Amino acid sequence: MGYLDWRVYGVEAPLALSGRDHSLHDDTADIAERRSIVGGWLLTPFGARAALVMAITGVLAVVAGILVVSQVTDQMRREADGRLERHATEVAQALQETMASASSDIRLARRNEIFEAALAHTSGQLLAADRREVEAAITYLGERYHVDEICVIRSSGLETARWVGGKGVAPVSDLSPDERQNNPAVLPTLPLPDDSFYQSQPYISPDSDRWVIGIATPIILPTGVHAGVLHFEIPIDRFATETAAMSFGGTGFSMLIDGDGRLLVHPQLAAFRSPENLSTDPNTGSFPLATGSGSPSWRDAVSKMLSGHAGSVSFDEAGRTYRASYQPVADSNRILAVVSPVGELYADIDRALLNLAVTAGPLILLMILVTGLFARRMSGANRGLASLNNRLASTNTRLEETSKASAELAHESAIVNQFTELTALTEDDVSLSVATLAALDELLIPEDAALHVSNRSQDRAVPQATLGDREAEVLSLHELGRCPALRRSSLYVTDDVSARLSFRCPVYPVESGTLACIPLVALGETVGAAHLHWAKTRDLSLPTRLAITRVSEHAALSIANRRLLLALRGQANTDGRTGLTNSRAFDESLEGLLANRKEGEHVAVLMLDIDHFKEFNDRYGHPAGDEALRAFAHLLRSSIREQDIAARYGGEEFAIYLPGLTAGAAAEVAERIRERTESTIIPLAPGSTGHLTVSIGIAVAPDDGSEQAILLKAADEALYRAKLAGRNRVVSREGWPRGDGHSEAQAQTQQVAADA
Repeated sequence: MGYLDWRVYGVEAPLALSGRDHSLHDDTADIAERRSIVGGWLLTPFGARAALVMAITGVLAVVAGILVVSQVTDQMRREADGRLERHATEVAQALQETMASASSDIRLARRNEIFEAALAHTSGQLLAADRREVEAAITYLGERYHVDEICVIRSSGLETARWVGGKGVAPVSDLSPDERQNNPAVLPTLPLPDDSFYQSQPYISPDSDRWVIGIATPIILPTGVHAGVLHFEIPIDRFATETAAMSFGGTGFSMLIDGDGRLLVHPQLAAFRSPENLSTDPNTGSFPLATGSGSPSWRDAVSKMLSGHAGSVSFDEAGRTYRASYQPVADSNRILAVVSPVGELYADIDRALLNLAVTAGPLILLMILVTGLFARRMSGANRGLASLNNRLASTNTRLEETSKASAELAHESAIVNQFTELTALTEDDVSLSVATLAALDELLIPEDAALHVSNRSQDRAVPQATLGDREAEVLSLHELGRCPALRRSSLYVTDDVSARLSFRCPVYPVESGTLACIPLVALGETVGAAHLHWAKTRDLSLPTRLAITRVSEHAALSIANRRLLLALRGQANTDGRTGLTNSRAFDESLEGLLANRKEGEHVAVLMLDIDHFKEFNDRYGHPAGDEALRAFAHLLRSSIREQDIAARYGGEEFAIYLPGLTAGAAAEVAERIRERTESTIIPLAPGSTGHLTVSIGIAVAPDDGSEQAILLKAADEALYRAKLAGRNRVVSREGWPRGDGHSEAQAQTQQVAADA
């Protein structure tokens, strides 16, 4: 065959092969001519005007759509946030009113003269007639105010009557002989004035066997004697019941956090207790830390809630985004938060956007039709540009790959820079460890990870931060040293743990995927190690490995520098002989405490001087005197609270400040120290012992002054009066010594004056 039959394509006559070549040449010329005509269309006045109209129309449509959607969305979000905030305020007010009502109820119940008369008739257990009246009264009060427990306690701690919800009045044989140690509301309430009350922190009631808050008011006789207290116990479950009754939306919930960050009320409280290995018993299980589990954004949200201010925050948990509005509960250290899923909170926004789309749809359709007419005229020009676009496509692909690599490098640099800035602001190893894992998580997104920080003094490595569900254990330093990264002092990556020839890290054992072992070494010292694990194998590029190394080196150096700074700071603020705070650090702390105290808040200062210490030194020698100073310092540390500070002020003189204590409470602390000092036996040598006594002066701000120098001077003057009165006693601002007795103190003071 010397030709092809083209009749099937509408060509009637056969066409030879040479004729086909000629026809193709003509078609190519026609296409080139059409492309030339179409390409010049944009240069005509009509083409230019059409292109300008299309551009302006498109820009206006985009700008108008963005503005409308943005304004509608922002307005509705503000309204939804406002509803959530108002609901949180209502719930917080309801909880505050619950405790305010309870305090009002107990002060009103205290007006009943039965309690005063019963406590005045006898100093021990109540008389039979008085007991019947008191038990009838507390039974009525308990059933009326719906509390867990009501009891009447003497100032000596003797429990004289008790009513427990569901159990009734307790028999005399079950009453406690001393509630001062068992009931945290007794001692703080006893010195309070009439018609006042004290509210305790949550504790487990030994009678109702569940978490309660104690409220107590003093019972003061007409003679002015503080005879005892009337005590209520409010169950924590009441808060949970009230918040559940005031739900927000279909799936919203409320939660209650105390000032230490512990969850008091939450619908899934048991889920928070499990990671901390706490009992899940709803009545007696300890309250877990809100930050003990959950996502990083949840922990950040809790930190903001604990700031002491009202506000709103968002967080992600279990693949869902939540919005929370939080409010401090007045007259307490608790924070109330109302949480709602974002999808439910902002559901109206989606419906509004849908209605907007339906309304604006016809207008958009018209714009599309108009644009289509112009686009049809422009289609010829687009065909001419198709080949050029094809040539540019490969170039764009290469540029995109280069741009992507540059963007990844810029992203990694930004994360490292943010981490560097964050480490400069962190205050402890835990915060720095969390920041380090957060930076590595942003860079690499591992499935699970752990960061151990070494503690040489305790020969162990503690997991300060973790990611994922995998639990990390406390290790000995020998166990941590088996990590290949620490053995090589460099990053060690196992690309495929399941491979037969791959080394498996004994510190972080996994069966598959990729494992990165990161050493934390600074100044020649191993401060810890981090381990990152991916369930599926992945390739860590060289720039990524360099970024990991930069983060780990900076984290290790920050931990080492912070430890060195803390060690130097501790040496500068500590008395070398006793281990107590020195006088300079004590003065600075006291000055800051006085400057920042709230109006009306008390701060007590004790000045202590070991009696006849020079004679003790002369008799037993200076080594025995040093041992006595250390024994006295240990006695002081064991006699005060964690927030109190004891200092060696010079020689045998010591000082203590007690924030929040009145003169009466401070006197009880001082008397306890005096009694323990007098009864302490100091071993001096085999078969040889000695003992000391101490004189103590008390001053209290603002009664004795609000400035450091004035307050210390007042305490020193009180100490002088104690020594003048015969030593081994406690003297406050009023000058009444405590210790060997008032009459004896007067006699000795008169004798000292006569000798003078």
